[in-house]
Amino acid sequence: MSRGHALVTGAIGGLGTDITKRLIAAGIPVIGSDRRGADIGPWIDAELDDEQKAMFTGYQLDVTDEEQIEALAAKLSGDGIHIAYLINNAGIQGHGKPWELDSKTWHRVLRVNLDGTFYMTRAFSEAMVKKKFGRIVNFASLFAFHPGLGQSPYAAAKAGITGYTRSIASDLAEFGVTVNVLAPGLIWHERLRGVLPDEEFQKMRDPIPMGRTGEPSEISGVVAFFCSDDASYITGETLHVNGGLYLSA
Repeated sequence: MSRGHALVTGAIGGLGTDITKRLIAAGIPVIGSDRRGADIGPWIDAELDDEQKAMFTGYQLDVTDEEQIEALAAKLSGDGIHIAYLINNAGIQGHGKPWELDSKTWHRVLRVNLDGTFYMTRAFSEAMVKKKFGRIVNFASLFAFHPGLGQSPYAAAKAGITGYTRSIASDLAEFGVTVNVLAPGLIWHERLRGVLPDEEFQKMRDPIPMGRTGEPSEISGVVAFFCSDDASYITGETLHVNGGLYLSA
């Protein structure tokens, strides 16, 4: 049984779509946020059926904007909506050779991935503490442990998330709030199809011991597990969901 709403960042498209649907299927109403506010309405019409629509509310939100986040937290609280499950899914990549990487790319990648996770957690964790219950699920990456070439900002941000997760898991454990992190590998979804050339895709897929890419459902299922009572005694954990690539990288 749901003990409140879930808030999923980066909810529109990619992994966010599957995470949102999986949580709704588990009986958890979802607040979905995305910086692409104009896309939320069309996404709802295309992706959600009538029952799902009744359990979903979308908001435009830039996770790098502290004022926007605090305003959303205040609005939801004022509307009597308690965020019991926080899914920090929003993220971007950026790459460059160490001697060519520009500061704008470096800071943007860290702000969206690492700072965004911090800002969202700061805004919504206190209410969880007061309720003596909460589930926070963060997103790292295989690249936090075995980075690809030219991925220093993304690797740094995702490695930072793993350390941040362990630290706040210690801070929040006594209050019944768990904090865990996923480290996905190559998960095939529609956002990748438009940006990843076939040759690059093959190069990334070939080393995976299981011989295939992951499915979004294999990520959303883990998110739902971390939000469930079955995971009530797990906190500070990094779970690798990458077909064994972590073992062979």
